[in-house]
Amino acid sequence: MLANFSGLLQCTFRTNACRFAERGPKLVKPKLMIRTWKIRPGDLVMVISGGDKGSSGEVLMIDPRRNMLKVKDMNKRKVVDEDGNAKFIEKKIHYSNVALVDPTRGQATRVGLTFTEDGDAIRVSKLTGHIIPWPDPPKNELKEEEHEEGPKDTPPEIALRKTYDYHADKDAMRLARLTMTKYNYNR
Repeated sequence: MLANFSGLLQCTFRTNACRFAERGPKLVKPKLMIRTWKIRPGDLVMVISGGDKGSSGEVLMIDPRRNMLKVKDMNKRKVVDEDGNAKFIEKKIHYSNVALVDPTRGQATRVGLTFTEDGDAIRVSKLTGHIIPWPDPPKNELKEEEHEEGPKDTPPEIALRKTYDYHADKDAMRLARLTMTKYNYNR
């Protein structure tokens, strides 16, 4: 009985050691992930807790896999590069430590989502009841690459043409499955 218990302990310690040995950034467990992000890059937010409490800035990026976001000129840390030069960079802040700024009052507010008949989401301020518009998408996402067709490009009507007939090949596949049994693998 005691031998089984010690073996169980060794197995548990081994799995815990493997878990701590994993490299890479810590991700949020799926059940703790925020499913409806009401903050996007370009929004004006106010930090409501931490060292920069009470100051506001623009959201630079969001990280939904870690429930974090970067705010311009907030949570700065000193970093030394390879040349020995020190510079300050923005570090991420947890989603729960920031709140959207109501554009009418300029104060931090909670936000509710309502949906239009078309299915578009609208943010509504809990402080004043006014609509908070979504920010414009970043410029790099707006660009659509202009592509000129070259001599080797396939026209769309040829690329979308059906070229494989499953029903014609069905009998050949059935015969291949019959000949490839578990007894024929090592021959």
